[in-house]
Amino acid sequence: MADDGESRVAALRRDLQRAMSDQVGFGRPDSLYAELREIDPVSEANGIRVATRFEDVLTGYRDQCFSRHRQAVAEALAHGAGNARDETLKLAWEASTAMLINADGPDHKRLRQILEVAFKPTQIRKWAERIQSITDELIANVSGRREFDFLRELAFLLPERVICELMGVPLEDHGLWGKWTADIVAAARTHEPCPATMKAVEDAHRNFFLYFRDLVRQRRANMGDDLVSLLIRAESEGDRLSEVELLGTLQMLIEAGHETTGNLIANGMYELLRHPDQYALLRDRPELTDAAVEEMLRYCSPAQWSLPREPVVDVELGGVPVQAGTPVLLSLLAANRDPSLFDKPDSFDIQRNPNRHLAFAGGPHFCLGNQLARTEARIMFRGIMTRLPVLELAEEPRLRDAFVRGYDSLRVRVT
Repeated sequence: MADDGESRVAALRRDLQRAMSDQVGFGRPDSLYAELREIDPVSEANGIRVATRFEDVLTGYRDQCFSRHRQAVAEALAHGAGNARDETLKLAWEASTAMLINADGPDHKRLRQILEVAFKPTQIRKWAERIQSITDELIANVSGRREFDFLRELAFLLPERVICELMGVPLEDHGLWGKWTADIVAAARTHEPCPATMKAVEDAHRNFFLYFRDLVRQRRANMGDDLVSLLIRAESEGDRLSEVELLGTLQMLIEAGHETTGNLIANGMYELLRHPDQYALLRDRPELTDAAVEEMLRYCSPAQWSLPREPVVDVELGGVPVQAGTPVLLSLLAANRDPSLFDKPDSFDIQRNPNRHLAFAGGPHFCLGNQLARTEARIMFRGIMTRLPVLELAEEPRLRDAFVRGYDSLRVRVT
């Protein structure tokens, strides 16, 4: 029996390794995560520990023994940061590792206190009026059409336009950010990159740094009420962001913000189309939109894993010894299906209450932009449910192989 158990664990770990490296071919990992939670909750794949239970994932975010900054530095060094050829590239790597999402302890607390000024509720309410206007325009553009790509024409266009307007830059600039973001985020999964990957990541960091350096210089000469100006002015207890921290923060908002929101909206719509009873319920009762967005965040969150962390000392996670320096991934998708927290976790229920999901992480690392993302999704789905006819899938979408879980397209048609 023991041999059977060991063989099953070994098979699960092979499946986990495949799911992490080829999610397009592997497909939906729900049943894999269910077995891992049950018999191998802190599993291993390619030398990385992967936590799948809710409480273990939350511990990974809350416990200061787990350092994101050390892993960010390790990723940077693996991709050539220690051999930066010039001062610009050196500063670009410094900005990357100094950003809020890569900070720990007192540095993280200080940065967050400064940045929270730009994301306070009064600021979100101010932006909501413009988000509503953009949403109305986008929905009007597809109204009356028999078929369209929901992902490209609604889900992604909203956060793309919002972030560009908030930063005060032309919409076409988003085309520059897309590849830079994809190259950097994908690289977080490997500490042994090939030369081509190293070159792509180096170029992406340099390009982001130069882009935002020029943008900040323009804003300092002509300050406004845009997000860049807010962050330049932002301070807490007399402390402001350094230039490197400011540039890293702007890069973080692009890398961690708009793409996940676009995928949240597209993934959520796909699940509504797969669950016509829930779709009909939301159309009949659009006042359920807030709860529906929370269920989308739980059930099909685009943020499927945390960025890697590492314990600074030998620890136990979920009763499993983890040596200091071992990369640890926290599986948000698995945690959000944990039956110890959620009744019927594999059911998509837009009336679920309570819904204590971890789509925006937890503890000190709870996502700073969560209310902006929620506001965009809520406004979009209210518009879809009240202004568009009933839609259906025109074809089954194909997953993209990316750190963020999402689809290549989502073609829909009027029924």
